Amino acid sequence: MYGFILLVGVLSALTIGERLCRRGGLVVTDFWRMAFYAGLFGLAGARLYHVFDYWAFFYAQPVRVLAVWEGGLGIWGAVAGAALGGFVAGGRSFVRYADVFAVCAPLAQAIGRWGNFFNKEVFGLPTSLPWGIYIPEALRPEGFKYYAHFHPLFLYESVLSTGLFVLLYKKYVSLHNKSDKPRDGIFVFTYLAGYSLIRLPLEFLRIAPWSFMGLPVAVWVGVICLFASVLFLRRQVI
Repeated sequence: MYGFILLVGVLSALTIGERLCRRGGLVVTDFWRMAFYAGLFGLAGARLYHVFDYWAFFYAQPVRVLAVWEGGLGIWGAVAGAALGGFVAGGRSFVRYADVFAVCAPLAQAIGRWGNFFNKEVFGLPTSLPWGIYIPEALRPEGFKYYAHFHPLFLYESVLSTGLFVLLYKKYVSLHNKSDKPRDGIFVFTYLAGYSLIRLPLEFLRIAPWSFMGLPVAVWVGVICLFASVLFLRRQVI
């Protein structure tokens, strides 16, 4: 089910991406070629991020590194891998298509996160809130065996990513209806800023996240992406 939901999310996003390419005067065949490589590299990057996140587990069971169907993909790794894959496929021309991928990425993430629901993963600290998700005892982390309900981080991220997609999509369509087209990269950095703002607070609800110098690695990545995005977008306004 995890893989199926992930596939639905990616194909839904790419289908909309094709429409945006036609609207923006981009070559659809080039878009799908870049999407293929972005998908392969993105999957590899997402899995590697997760492996490093749970290094002790995979070091003891290296064969399970390839068991992607069990779940375990890191979105920041997917973003980095997809960007590399798109560049490998398209070279400098990928820059012109990157904004389309950035607009559609939150939709793929919003749908794909529901795979975490079926795998009972990506949940946070215990909660008594009515929307807390029940986690079977066998799947509860050490030290939390006597708690039954946890924050559904996948749900929070899915809802917020849907909102980010709607905002980016409407803005893309609006700007491309005008004769003065936006500068390449605007939507890439808006996506990075938006997704960073989504992830940063959620990281502090996670249980034992992969950390560096006292902070979750995802927080470091989010802060860097947010800072870089603000600098880029600020230059477009001034």
